[in-house]
Parts: sequence; structure tokens; C-alpha cells
Amino acid sequence: MGLVEFSIPTEDFLLRLFGRPMLYLHGARSQKTWKKIQKKIHYVLKKAVENNLQSDAFHRASIERLLSRMEEACNSKDNADIQMIISLTGIVLELLGRVPNYSGRRALNRKDDYYLSGLRTLRYCQTPYQKMRTIIEAAHYKPYCDYHKSDDLEEVYHTNYNGNPAGFLEWYKKEYPKVYCQIF
Repeated sequence: MGLVEFSIPTEDFLLRLFGRPMLYLHGARSQKTWKKIQKKIHYVLKKAVENNLQSDAFHRASIERLLSRMEEACNSKDNADIQMIISLTGIVLELLGRVPNYSGRRALNRKDDYYLSGLRTLRYCQTPYQKMRTIIEAAHYKPYCDYHKSDDLEEVYHTNYNGNPAGFLEWYKKEYPKVYCQIF
């Protein structure tokens, strides 16, 4: 069996996904190690779906079938990278609305071919607390970090609005109305 090469961005992503136990220098990994990582990816994704997806039973069953295929690929003795990619792609498309079925089509050349909202539409909703956390997180990145520092916002929230994200949001809208509109 050959080695699987890991880039620095891949290592960084896995560190963020799994925490410190995945911390090591970038480079080659054995197929056995790669299989362990695939199983961890499946586990994290399964738990994330269980804890975060609020949808109809048909939708959940479709995603669970794709997760089962991913688990089969993880447990396969063969190289199952392609099945992992197919399963992940299916999960992403299903989360966006529905895995399309274009098997009877010769070409995908209409704008409507990429609308996946026949059964459901993905919409994100945020509580005031989540919006407050989004503002503070966005302050780590361009262009938002040009307006203020995330540490300063954390201090304002804890000092002036401890436990009151709605109060913090009202303050932020008044102080940074353009930035607020950019973010939301």
C-alpha cells in the first residue's frame, strides 16, 4: 500500500475538525492512518447531522443512507476514496435541497438544472446570540478586521452587555451600520 500525502491546509483542516490529537507535521501518511482519519470524518459528520439537521423524515433518511454508504467505504478493506467523495458530494447536494437525477438528460445546459429546491430550500436562521458570535468571528477576517478587533468586541459584549446579545446587536447596528449590513 502506498502513502497518502497531506498538505499543510489539509493538516490544518483536520486539526480544526478533530482537535489536538491530529496535530503533526504535514507529509505522508500510511493507508491505515488514512482509513482511521476517514472513520473520524464519518463520525464527526454523522454527529453533526444528528445534532444540527432539523428537517423532514424523508430528508433525514436520504442523508442517513449517504452516511451509511460512507461508513461502508470506511470499513472496506479496499481503497474507498472514490466512494467517500461520492458520499460527501451526495450529502452536500442533499443538504442544499436534493441530489438531482439527470440520468435521462443528454446535457445540463439550462439555468434551472442547478436549482435543487424541488423538495426543500436551505435557509439559515440565526438567534441574536449566533449573530453576535458571527460578528465577533467575522472580526478575525478581512474586510471586517479593518473596522475593529474581535478582542475589543468580546470585551464590549462581556463588559457592557453580559448575557444580552440583543443589546450588543443594537449597539453594533448603531456604531457600525454599514458593517452590520455587509455581514447580514
